[in-house]
Amino acid sequence: MYARLLAFLFLFFFGGLRIYAQTKTPFIFRQQEKFVTKHIHRYLKKDTIIETSGAKIHIHYSNNANKPYLLLLHGMGANARSNWLKQVGYLSKHFNLLVPDLIYFGESVSKETNYSPEFQAEQINQAIKQLNVTNPIHVMGFSYGGLVAAIYNQLFANEVSKLVIMDGPVKFFSGQMADSIARVSGASNITALLVPQTVTEFKALQKAAVSRKILTSKKFKRKIVAHFFTPSLATRQLQVNYLITHQSLYQGYNYNIDVTPTLLVWGAKDGVVPLSVGMSLHSHFPNTTQLLIFKKAKHDAHFRYSKAVNKAVANFLK
Repeated sequence: MYARLLAFLFLFFFGGLRIYAQTKTPFIFRQQEKFVTKHIHRYLKKDTIIETSGAKIHIHYSNNANKPYLLLLHGMGANARSNWLKQVGYLSKHFNLLVPDLIYFGESVSKETNYSPEFQAEQINQAIKQLNVTNPIHVMGFSYGGLVAAIYNQLFANEVSKLVIMDGPVKFFSGQMADSIARVSGASNITALLVPQTVTEFKALQKAAVSRKILTSKKFKRKIVAHFFTPSLATRQLQVNYLITHQSLYQGYNYNIDVTPTLLVWGAKDGVVPLSVGMSLHSHFPNTTQLLIFKKAKHDAHFRYSKAVNKAVANFLK
């Protein structure tokens, strides 16, 4: 039972940040990374790094001539293969999947100091074009990746067929709202919630994001913080601060959602990006959006209710 709970923890939210050298990483973390890598390679045989004008993008993908393309953009807590662990098997039956690590995550790197979601979308668009993907694609993003997906549609709407946003801080999210909901969970601000540095902050993240309790010792929580969060703190602070500083810009965009069919997927109890954001998006764009709510989910509907989410996404995109 304990092993299953640990697996849930790693595979959902904290599996992606391979920061320390192999020799410094505890055995159980190395095994988790091997597991998610083996899993994605089971369904997506191609794995490469593409150099764009401003970055090196690591991407898993498939290119069956008979399937449409679906771009998956992960959240701030993980790399691509960990975030989409529960999606790649089912969705790869219906789509060619494009599964990149966002820049400054996983194995995607840049020498630039550009922390905007526009930079993410532009560089990923360049990488996809180098794979000779020319037809309109579907785009799906979770959490921070949901914002990047919306920005992708803002910049390249003529290249997007349909859009899926899962628990994304799009348009109706603000720094004030973010800090307020962080305090409700027990963190001092949104950065402390997303990138915890103490056991207390880690518990706050669990409370806000995970709809099922995960039983781990304080010692083990400290190991998780030290290996998965502390090394990325400076970069995540810069990313969050950029969004807050430019929040009026992101609240002003319409992301072309008024013309692109969009599925909104939300956990009703989400303590990171509240359901009110999804409901506001649906109310603002009633003719082009569908809102799918999972009543017991928090910031984890795509993991806890993966079968229902996968089926809904496939049906919407088809």
